[in-house]
Amino acid sequence: MRKKYVISLDTSLSNTGYCVFDVNGKPLKVGSIATKGKDSHGERLKIIADALLNLRKQYSIDVVIFEKGFSRYYASTQALFKVIGVANYIFHDCKTIYYAPATIKKIVCSNGRANKELVQQKMKKTFPFLQFDDCDQSDAVSVGYVYFLDKGIYNE
Repeated sequence: MRKKYVISLDTSLSNTGYCVFDVNGKPLKVGSIATKGKDSHGERLKIIADALLNLRKQYSIDVVIFEKGFSRYYASTQALFKVIGVANYIFHDCKTIYYAPATIKKIVCSNGRANKELVQQKMKKTFPFLQFDDCDQSDAVSVGYVYFLDKGIYNE
């Protein structure tokens, strides 16, 4: 039997952050999938899909945790939900869990309106061995962090 893994995602059409964890909550791989704004949505979604498929091949993903989508501006909301749809398709047979952005920020920073930089600071303090290239990566780690807290695997 293959080892099982958990992936947490901070989805975005421009830069999707991800973190692969083992089932005990140890972050194993942190990264982001960047796309170019000049490319069509279809091309950008394919780049994201190909990267997620590659992660799926490398790791036997059992659980996918998303930062729940939200509505702000029509065009960006539609783009965000396209990315979520692609990820749902790729991980269709995995357990899927969603956390609202304000819930994640409240748990991680004690402030539901915390900015990305504060979330990243908290994740650097919690996981000092991780290096983040952007805030989308640390956001993805925070999504997974909340999941493992919720499961009782981490202690606050």
